[in-house]
Amino acid sequence: MSVCCGSGLDVRMEEKMKLYIIGNGFDLGHNLHTKYWDFRLYLEKLYPEFLKQFEEHYYIYPNMTQDQKCNLLWNELETNLANIDEDIIISNSISIEMGLESGDIGIEDTLYQYFSAEYKYIRKLSKYLKQWVRTIKIRDTKKKSSLITDDSIYITFNYTAVLENVYNIKSSQITHIHGSLRNNDIDPVLGHGNFNRIKDIREKREKATILFDEKMISVCKALEDYYKKTFKDVNKYSFKLSCLSNYEISEICVIGHSLAGVDMPYFTEMDRMTNRKAIWKVYYYCPDEKSRLISNLVSIGIEEQRIQLLPSSMFYDL
Repeated sequence: MSVCCGSGLDVRMEEKMKLYIIGNGFDLGHNLHTKYWDFRLYLEKLYPEFLKQFEEHYYIYPNMTQDQKCNLLWNELETNLANIDEDIIISNSISIEMGLESGDIGIEDTLYQYFSAEYKYIRKLSKYLKQWVRTIKIRDTKKKSSLITDDSIYITFNYTAVLENVYNIKSSQITHIHGSLRNNDIDPVLGHGNFNRIKDIREKREKATILFDEKMISVCKALEDYYKKTFKDVNKYSFKLSCLSNYEISEICVIGHSLAGVDMPYFTEMDRMTNRKAIWKVYYYCPDEKSRLISNLVSIGIEEQRIQLLPSSMFYDL
């Protein structure tokens, strides 16, 4: 019996299936240049002014080393999008003299427009990300694993079409949780998951409103907009996992994902949709990752006895 669902997965209710969760490490394991640092190199070449403005908001300057730039932003780009130094930004902003005859009275809208202009660059980030991903060529990519077969289903966090084009997996067996450039369905989804940043700046804005502090209100509104624009609301995409409840999934195999950060709610939902019975087989690249991977899964309610860690060399067997 088959049931077709909206996410693209063709559901076979009577079969036990393996579910593969595919992260960026999968593309890297196929020798594709898909690190966020590669994205930075693309921006540096084509959009240097944008890159300079973007990095300055994270206190990254040209004379810094690559390691410093990676640690401040690029190693964990999504998580770090929320890590602007809010206190310094607020302090610098409220000290600005606008030179208006009315002083700081009745200028909330003017200031809001002024401060908002500072963060308009962020709207271009997803646009440039999409352009960059389109430059990643997979035509000559070779199969690296015998485990990727057409009798499993796949949830991928990647925008590339390695599963489809290299392994010939039917698109009906694949869900691109954040969209696929192959299908031209949505722009790449990039963002942090730090809702507390939005909550805290909103509280500061509300306090400033009580005090009639128009400068503070304006900069807080602009920062709140920034946090919202760079926030990845996983609830908007979790519906794509609904089909999993129609499978009898015996194993959830993770390859190339750090099991951390903003994507963690997805894994909680995957475990719930598979009745919290599946074995989680997680392939690791470095032995140093093992304890963290187990800890992260346990923290979302997956019992340790259901977790197996395997070296990635057992996955990349071709």
